[in-house]
Amino acid sequence: MPAPAANEWTLATLNLWRLRDTRKDSRLDEPLSEAVLNRRIQALAGFIAGPLQAPHMLAVQEVENRELLEALAVRLARHGWRYRVALKEGNDPSGMDVGLLYRQPVRIVSVESLFAEQEFHGHSLFSRPPLHVTVRSPRQLQLVVVHLRSARGLHKSRVRRKRQRQAALLASWAIEQSGSLIMAGDFNSTWGAGRISASYRRFAQSGLFNLWQRLPKRERYSFRHRCRPQALDHIWVSPDLETSVITMAVSRGNAGRYHSLYGSQGVAPVSDHDALVVYFSAER
Repeated sequence: MPAPAANEWTLATLNLWRLRDTRKDSRLDEPLSEAVLNRRIQALAGFIAGPLQAPHMLAVQEVENRELLEALAVRLARHGWRYRVALKEGNDPSGMDVGLLYRQPVRIVSVESLFAEQEFHGHSLFSRPPLHVTVRSPRQLQLVVVHLRSARGLHKSRVRRKRQRQAALLASWAIEQSGSLIMAGDFNSTWGAGRISASYRRFAQSGLFNLWQRLPKRERYSFRHRCRPQALDHIWVSPDLETSVITMAVSRGNAGRYHSLYGSQGVAPVSDHDALVVYFSAER
């Protein structure tokens, strides 16, 4: 993956594959040992600074808390990159959150969770509420980091309704916004037919542009399910930002390597998802 040019800024999204700390905070929490955690932080920093070429903004999913992102930022500083962290605690029973790592020239104005109080059948609609970040530079825009409900249990009507409700609410919110907007993350849905695609089709009505369209069809995947490629991760942009896109790229070497992932405990590879990186022109 090429390093950004002087007149470019980059944004990436990556699922961190259940990056947890060493404490057991709930019955669903599966803490890591100190040794494994240190190896994972080191490996992730190497991946971000190396193959991902230190994106200016990195939207992350499946991280337990702010402290872990700060530890990752400390490790990235050893590679010469000084990152700051944004994260709001969510509602996930197992403790997973979404967050953002960002570095100069990125400046942010505010960070908040979207729909954190919304309920569905007496429980939180979003276990991992979207993270809404207002960015001042390198240009003014809104960034939303997303990790929607997984497809586990998709045969159940309640799961399908929840996924549809999440997508519909987020799409409606996007339609109401003015100005530049990016939505990036793990949407756990893709185009096509079938139940897994229903929430994607609903969100596609938001009027945003899906940057997978910038790649050849054979390259449009970030995950493998039973050896079949899927595009579960997405970067959606408003029309004004679409004209500023120079190119989009996908890291390779994570998706589908389950034996190595579990065998190394998330060190090589660092995730079960490939990362998406988009290059924007800094000139308007």
